[in-house]
Amino acid sequence: MDPIQKCGKGTTVTQLYRVEEMLDLTRIHHLVFFDRHGWYCEHGKQCSVVKDVQNRRNRRPRSRTR
Repeated sequence: MDPIQKCGKGTTVTQLYRVEEMLDLTRIHHLVFFDRHGWYCEHGKQCSVVKDVQNRRNRRPRSRTR
């Protein structure tokens, strides 16, 4: 997601993810942010989805530049 479009022109958010979590038949939506304060969810820094986003980003293959 585009942080500037979602958070506004003056935002310090550089990365923004929307996560849909399914628990039984209940859907829970999360917005996970990264800015100068670190990673956090709209539900708080202790939200388990924050670690899920970080882990998923770390598994992504990185491009090599020379």
